Amino acid sequence: MTAAVMTDKARRAGIAGAIACTTIFALTVGLSFPLLSLVLEDQGTSEAAIGVNAAMTPLGIMIASPFYPRLIERFGSWQVAIGSLLLSALLILALGLTRSFGAFLVLRLMLGMADVGIFIVSETWINQLARPETRGRVVGIYATALSVGFGAGPFTLALIGFQGFAPFAVGAACCLLAIGVVLAVRAQVPDVSDEAPVSPLGFLRRAPTLLAAICVYAFWEGAMLSLFPVFGLSAGLTVAVATSALSVAFLGNTVLQIPIGWLSDRTSRRQVMVLCALLTALGALLLPGLPDRLPLFLGVLFVFGATAGGIYTMAMSELGDRFSGSDLVAGNAAFAIAFGLGGMLGGPITGAAMQLTGNGGFAGVLALIFAAMAALAYLRRRRG
Repeated sequence: MTAAVMTDKARRAGIAGAIACTTIFALTVGLSFPLLSLVLEDQGTSEAAIGVNAAMTPLGIMIASPFYPRLIERFGSWQVAIGSLLLSALLILALGLTRSFGAFLVLRLMLGMADVGIFIVSETWINQLARPETRGRVVGIYATALSVGFGAGPFTLALIGFQGFAPFAVGAACCLLAIGVVLAVRAQVPDVSDEAPVSPLGFLRRAPTLLAAICVYAFWEGAMLSLFPVFGLSAGLTVAVATSALSVAFLGNTVLQIPIGWLSDRTSRRQVMVLCALLTALGALLLPGLPDRLPLFLGVLFVFGATAGGIYTMAMSELGDRFSGSDLVAGNAAFAIAFGLGGMLGGPITGAAMQLTGNGGFAGVLALIFAAMAALAYLRRRRG
């Protein structure tokens, strides 16, 4: 069924199904990253080796993303979604059956290649079904739900522990539950399988600003997850406060995406993107001087996380405004490549800057890339 002929009720059902599927699957992703790091650490693996192992997932995302538009054109989007979820479940079970570092490398690479299909398909559905006048709010809801899913993963791991096979079984079970959601909304899935596939690499020319926004957000996420606790400890915070402060940043990312999306529906997506980038750059510059004033530090972190996430929300909303059908599928695949690239670069570049200049390097790198993002978004506001 094409999105143009759907009733509002069918649109809402399709959007809700896509968001539910991705949220459930995000729990699996949020569980698997810390789970595998803890398993490796428990075996005495070095921090550097754990980082290399974790990088296999974004590498798999980058490798596989260009092939998904052709897979969707050939087999259909809901079939690709089910295939990706089923493969993810099997790979997670396989990870639970081994403790080999080398096997983890291969399986995590394959897991990234399978995982990305879910996000490409779901984000295509959401943007196809959302109406232009409410797209920002819909994408904001999606971003909020996704953050909840990612956050629920570590919480689930805290409840069941990382020892044994049980956490891997829970991750696989979530994949199977998400398959049930896809099957339930199959009738509301927009079909693009009869359209000629478009190369994701072509979006480097068609939407460079949007790809840059996704890359910058992923860079921020990678830097925050890997190095913010180090930043906090160097600033004199305890381990508990540093990790709690990181949660505050991601809480802001979760809570404020719907208002940011609403604002973009009322004004301009590009204007909101520029504003979010500038506020994030400012927040980064303020952070080094605030740890000894904890309430203000946490307040800035809350807004800092929200505005960084707003970059992603605006890029995804604008993609839906400008493209449809196979173009939209290719755009989401290109987004996945950009996200993988940013995620791979965030930790190493920020870590190198901190090694050279201390905590100022953490703030300086993030301030620089978000200021550059604001300038790019403003200068190309009429060209994509």
